[in-house]
Amino acid sequence: MASHSHKKTWDEEIADLFRGTEGEATALKEHDPRLFKLWDIHQKYLFLVNNVLVADVKSSNSPEQLMAVLPNRSLDKPQQPIFMGPENKNSCLSCVKSGNGQYQLELKEKAIKELYWDSKNAKAFTFYSKSDGNGDTCSFESAEFPGWFLSTSSEAKKPLGLSQKGGPQNVLFYFERKS
Repeated sequence: MASHSHKKTWDEEIADLFRGTEGEATALKEHDPRLFKLWDIHQKYLFLVNNVLVADVKSSNSPEQLMAVLPNRSLDKPQQPIFMGPENKNSCLSCVKSGNGQYQLELKEKAIKELYWDSKNAKAFTFYSKSDGNGDTCSFESAEFPGWFLSTSSEAKKPLGLSQKGGPQNVLFYFERKS
């Protein structure tokens, strides 16, 4: 049995994900999303509250919200385009422009496998993901709005959003593969 002392970087995980989904349409079970636990550099984890993803400090009774991840095979593979949504929910993260022109994150009702099989017009649901810094952390850049990243507020219990690097929001995430 190989020892698991080497934790894969995000880039290695996503390379695996793409490798596992190449080729002709194989049985769907091979295309089950990979599940990841994500948390920010302030140890805030993701939770689904009233259909909104929030980042909050974990308490002993808070259930972990895992994120399902599948590749977007219609966009530039070196940029590691992925779809993300809360595990066991029929919704995915989407980047939209609000009425006042602000870029924001929405949880839209859309099955992640549906996006996977029909990814042509799914740019709003796509994030370019990459290891950031030391390989222990990763970031998720909106494919729809380049330069805008999935982010958490410095305060607890705030919804995930989109922000640019260098602001007060956190755009780096730790990750742990669960499946």
